[in-house]
Amino acid sequence: MTKQYKGILLVILSAVLFGCMPLMAKTIYENGGTPVGLTLLRNFLALPALWVLMRRGGGKTSLERAQIRPMLLLALGYAGTPMLLFSSYRSISTGMATTIHFVYPIFVLLGCVLFCHEKLSRIKVLCVFFCSCGILLFYTPGDAGNLMGMALAFTSGITYAFYIIYLGASGLSRMTPFALAFWVSSFSSVLLAVYLAATGSLAISMTPLGWGMSLLFSLLIAVGASVSFQVGVKEVGAQRAAILSTFEPITSIAVGILAFSESFGLKTALGVVLILAAVLILTIFDQEKAAA
Repeated sequence: MTKQYKGILLVILSAVLFGCMPLMAKTIYENGGTPVGLTLLRNFLALPALWVLMRRGGGKTSLERAQIRPMLLLALGYAGTPMLLFSSYRSISTGMATTIHFVYPIFVLLGCVLFCHEKLSRIKVLCVFFCSCGILLFYTPGDAGNLMGMALAFTSGITYAFYIIYLGASGLSRMTPFALAFWVSSFSSVLLAVYLAATGSLAISMTPLGWGMSLLFSLLIAVGASVSFQVGVKEVGAQRAAILSTFEPITSIAVGILAFSESFGLKTALGVVLILAAVLILTIFDQEKAAA
């Protein structure tokens, strides 16, 4: 198997694992878990494995004093994203939540226009239009739960876009991948623990199945999916990896239909197509522009 095919398979594997998050998350909720508690455990339980990978990966493992504040800000986006997305699973279908979250490339684009003064081309305007129309198709008038779930998933896309933009702007992207993963997970764990302690919810009461699923969730997502994606990007490049990552919402939709008997009508299907089309057009356009 060539390195390129290996990279393609790893990125697809990563996307499929990320797409299975709703299945594991809902199982954990049924056994006493909460969105914030699950986000904490996802980061905290992965730290030993990430520490080993960081030490074996070579490069600098310590954090400089000047990197503490940027890492704290980065952790806000890293911890806030799954917390918001996991919360949305309680109000809307998992496939819809993941698809709405997947608008983050559009927010990265808008963030670069607003804060980095990049120009907005006609192609990018078209992508924003497609994405907006797709989200509007998900809305059911008069359904407060639907609106709240959409707002949570939508905000998770914004926080993840902030994470991506700030990662490049802060200079933390120059860290080795495993060192970055370890430290951002560490800071996220501290932030989430402080939040739970302040709200009197630090005690996490789950069944043995809930704890076992939380550990599996942490290893599969925070370690397995993340590592697979990082290695895959190295082999196939960021642009191709972004296109292959559309397997994530597709997987979430399939999981929602098969595992939770979630409805998937024509209106929802059209919304999914418009959002994924916007992401694909934006990614392909940027790839062609970079190659020019």
